[in-house]
Amino acid sequence: MAKKRREISEKIKNQEDLRKRQHKLDSIKTDFEAGKIISFEQIFAVMAESRFATELRMGFITFRNKVNSPGDFTLNELIRFAELVGIDVQMVLKFIFGQINKTKVQAKRNS
Repeated sequence: MAKKRREISEKIKNQEDLRKRQHKLDSIKTDFEAGKIISFEQIFAVMAESRFATELRMGFITFRNKVNSPGDFTLNELIRFAELVGIDVQMVLKFIFGQINKTKVQAKRNS
């Protein structure tokens, strides 16, 4: 009897985890569509950076390097990003171009 109870509770826990994941992705999608997302930090405020990297099927260090140098994202990675969040790839491209420009401005200030 205890085994059956454990299986049910694990199933419920997994369903709850999936529900929370989808809620986070929906929140990110809504903010992208409203034009509110202008930095990766805003995404990471909703979903942990390590979780987002995993969702994009990337290693954490690789993902962190690409966040710091957004021009290094491949087209396939940007398409996965768009599909994960449920937005048009054009929104992701616009976001990444904004991140590239922000990186250039910061580099110019530091030199």
